[in-house]
Amino acid sequence: MIKDKDEYLNNVMKKILNSYSIIENLSDRPIDLELLEVEVRKINGFLLVLSKKVISLGNNSSDTKNLEKKIIFYMQNYDFSREINLLLDTYSEDSLRVRNIRDSVLKSLNENELIQKIHDMSNNF
Repeated sequence: MIKDKDEYLNNVMKKILNSYSIIENLSDRPIDLELLEVEVRKINGFLLVLSKKVISLGNNSSDTKNLEKKIIFYMQNYDFSREINLLLDTYSEDSLRVRNIRDSVLKSLNENELIQKIHDMSNNF
């Protein structure tokens, strides 16, 4: 049972970081493309939850406002579902394409220091 809102937010952040770590450690085999799709969906879902909970819980610290801006930026600018589905349907055996999409996902999460912010905040709860 979750004791308070900070613990809840921390658990969500840990799940995002766990999925990020899984993506980082994928090799470039065809099965990894399916795993990438699952982990990207998890991250996107958890980012939405995190953003909505930060707003609804009324946490107005500068850290949470900054995190919210980073999440909104990511959600507005990155959606890999179409590209991953295309690769799954046509080029799943091409390890270079699998690596490129994985690298693009990682780069997008590092842009604007989103993952770093989540990491820092999860360590400060």
